Amino acid sequence: MNWLKRFSVLSLLLVFLASLAAGCGQSAASKDKPAAKASRIDEIKKAGKLVLATGNYRPFEYHDEKTNKIVGYDIDVAEAVAKKIGVPLEVKEMQFTSLIPSLQNGQADLVIAAMYITDQRKEVVDFADPYMDTGMVLVVRKENSDITGPDKLNGKTVGVKTGATSEKVAQELKEKGANITIKSYKETVDYLLDLENGRLDAAINDLLNQLEYNKTSDKVKIVGTPFTKASLGIAVKKGDKELVDLVNSVLKDMKQNGEADKLYKKWISPDKK
Repeated sequence: MNWLKRFSVLSLLLVFLASLAAGCGQSAASKDKPAAKASRIDEIKKAGKLVLATGNYRPFEYHDEKTNKIVGYDIDVAEAVAKKIGVPLEVKEMQFTSLIPSLQNGQADLVIAAMYITDQRKEVVDFADPYMDTGMVLVVRKENSDITGPDKLNGKTVGVKTGATSEKVAQELKEKGANITIKSYKETVDYLLDLENGRLDAAINDLLNQLEYNKTSDKVKIVGTPFTKASLGIAVKKGDKELVDLVNSVLKDMKQNGEADKLYKKWISPDKK
């Protein structure tokens, strides 16, 4: 019986060692092949919504006077992206300077806010393909005939938007020798109103936004031609290639099926009243 017991014990030991070896092998394999990362689009679907961070910049995004709902060109584009994914859109309105941080800290999935694509911004976020071209223009009061361009700003006070391209352009003019006083505001409409009321000599604003503003105000005018050229882009968190690719596919479809032209006529066309 002793040999039989020894044989049984030895057999159990061999089975145990084999199981242990198999377990170690699986652990090693698991380390070599980490679990696949969840799809970015699947993450958005799981969250049950696409979160858009945007500002207040007519006609791209602004509150409808009757419903107080945020509407505009950018909102319609965001809705198209959300529809492509198959989730509802959640809009988070915030200050312009908070938009990029909202991507970095995970508060938003994308930013569409008439944002200029710049090298500086491309260092911290990724952009989809440009969806519209524009530029910066100089704005003065209707009766002003002295300021005809950026070279006539010496000794003048110029309004711009904090953290936006208008502020950067004004700083660049100053660095190039323009003797100007720069006054920064949280919202574009605030410095345009100050310009109307004589508290500023001029303002720097985006061409498309100013065309929209001029539809309801006859107190200011654009002088000269745009003295910068820029493209508007949709931003996502750095490295979020899957979402960039999806946004690009939506923009391509909108251009091909005529929807982009319809939105331009609906929200931006100078003839829209």
